[in-house]
Amino acid sequence: MEDTNRKLLVKRIVVMLIFLALFIGAFSGALYFYQNDRTQRSANLAFGDDKTVNRMDVAVNLLGVDPIKGEINLRFAPKPEGTYAKDDRLTKELKFFTGIESGKAEVTLEKNRIPDTVAGSLSIFNGRVSDYPFDKHSSDFYLFFSNPKDEKEEIPMAINFYGAISGYNIDVDYIPKAEFESSDVYMGLRVIISRSVITKSFSIFLMISMWLIGLVVFTMTMAVLWLPRPIEFGMFTLIAGMLFALPAVRNLQPGVPPLGGLTDFLSFFWAESLVAISMPILFFCWLTRYKKN
Repeated sequence: MEDTNRKLLVKRIVVMLIFLALFIGAFSGALYFYQNDRTQRSANLAFGDDKTVNRMDVAVNLLGVDPIKGEINLRFAPKPEGTYAKDDRLTKELKFFTGIESGKAEVTLEKNRIPDTVAGSLSIFNGRVSDYPFDKHSSDFYLFFSNPKDEKEEIPMAINFYGAISGYNIDVDYIPKAEFESSDVYMGLRVIISRSVITKSFSIFLMISMWLIGLVVFTMTMAVLWLPRPIEFGMFTLIAGMLFALPAVRNLQPGVPPLGGLTDFLSFFWAESLVAISMPILFFCWLTRYKKN
């Protein structure tokens, strides 16, 4: 008897240790998954030759992304170096071209003043938000400085791009040479935006959940229709509740576009249809199986 109890205790301890090891492994995997995703959705890149002594540095910060509106928000912070700077102030008047669309594309930076930052938005192209969560977008911008008193003067640049937007992967690179040839004095950069791994995973999880909800409700209804299962009032409240709960589940997806996207055709429309069809079928069963006592 004591041996049996001891073996049972050992089995329970082994099972508990296995579950603890699985939990620790899953928890560690989740942290690694987060760290990897955080690295992917952060852009900290440099362009141009920062070894050139006399140049203009530009810090470009990505402030926001809105694929639904089709725009990104950027802030440009120029900083003079070498002969262009004296106590962080410009030694000569320059014109700064950013190409932003919501404000002045060309800004005058006054002499003997610390250059002001420039902020604005650019349009997104080459992407359809309806492909959510697998949509991918890009936007181009061009930067250069010019001296209004000497148009032939070439002003080298060094650009530092910073971008980390929750829910998105951000990548930046030169515009391909087949489309535009960048140089140290005239640069064209392309910002590439896609959904982060966490966003895609969570969206797919919710799509699977909606399918399961629809299938469970429909299977329950078919069991009542074809098998001698009793009809309970709670079934009607469950189906009615799911009918209005599914749109809320659908809208839980981060940054989901309006109705009619890929995610709706993959799951939401199907799940909502299964639930909606189940209600009249269940009502038909309730109505036809009435027996007068």
